Amino acid sequence: MRGRILFNGNFPDDAAFAERMGEWMDASRHVDDDVRRSRKVLLVTAGWEAREHDEGHVKRALGRLGIPSRMVDGYDVNLQNLSAWHACEELAAREPALAARWRAREALVDEIRTQYLEKNAFHIGLLRRTLAHLRERAGPHRLGDLLAELPGALAHPPDDLDDHRLLTHFLVRDLGDIIAALCENDDRMVEKLRALDAHFSAATGIAHNAAWRELRARLADRVLSASAIFIYGGHLGALHRSLSFFRLRDVFVEALRRGACIFAVSAGSLLLCDRIIVYNDFPSELGPRREFQLFDRGFGLVRHLQIFPHCTDRIQTDDEDNLAYLAHRFRNRTCVGLNEGSFLLVDPSRGQGGPAVAVGRDDDVYVFDRQGRKQRRRFGESVPGTE
Repeated sequence: MRGRILFNGNFPDDAAFAERMGEWMDASRHVDDDVRRSRKVLLVTAGWEAREHDEGHVKRALGRLGIPSRMVDGYDVNLQNLSAWHACEELAAREPALAARWRAREALVDEIRTQYLEKNAFHIGLLRRTLAHLRERAGPHRLGDLLAELPGALAHPPDDLDDHRLLTHFLVRDLGDIIAALCENDDRMVEKLRALDAHFSAATGIAHNAAWRELRARLADRVLSASAIFIYGGHLGALHRSLSFFRLRDVFVEALRRGACIFAVSAGSLLLCDRIIVYNDFPSELGPRREFQLFDRGFGLVRHLQIFPHCTDRIQTDDEDNLAYLAHRFRNRTCVGLNEGSFLLVDPSRGQGGPAVAVGRDDDVYVFDRQGRKQRRRFGESVPGTE
């Protein structure tokens, strides 16, 4: 992998974000000399839906950086839009039966997701009640400390007959079981999504559909001929659907291998993780709650990190219990929070996983560990475990 990925949490100005990335675009490591010299930029704005092509302000910002336009048949092919959302619309018009099958697939995903969320709501409510009960009996223990006791708690109950210690032992084990159930629910949802995709492909023969192949080839060519790729936010579902429908995950991996720099913000940052984790309202019998949930499978360009954009807006970063919960729930990945001034550079060229370094001067990168500690990584500092 020669390319690099730069993540941002939620930079509010699309054009200013592009200008901020100028120094990284100048340091292109693309293997293709022509691509490197052209400094071609690809904009991925499918999350803007019908406004996908309202990117003039971004192109003007790139022009101020000295990146040239190149017009062919009235279209700019050097400051180019992927146009994935419009490609989906075009395919729907050309192949209405295939589009109808895709909509049916999405409706089924919504049904499965509802069941998934109901299970989550039950287990999260049980987690809160169990933790409250334990604190009534054992005092104000932190969740991270309690979960750290699990290896010992699982061995055997206390040898004495102290009711207080026995109850504490059993409740700590219950906490571990509940977290494990939440993790299993996430894993099962991932498997269901994978199975649905495989079923859709087999049932429709989409990979052999001429219109789909034509449009996918067009999109793939735009990705692979770019030196810099900007993946903006907006509507997460529209962004994910537009890119995953045309199976562009492997194309982005190849672009990264060739040396393209990928700049992702907000929903774009979520998309590049192995799993897309969002913070949404979910109504239950207890009323609406705001909970973390698995939205879908991501592109997995970064597998060792779980990115949380809009960090201070959506995560109670001063709540140690909340941070410990996140770190245990989304295990096997380092949980990283990013704000609008947070920038995280991942360099896959330096080994599997790749080091992750904070490169923002306006705000830090926030790392949450299993003890519930919030570690601030300042400019030039690596995220723990990625050095």
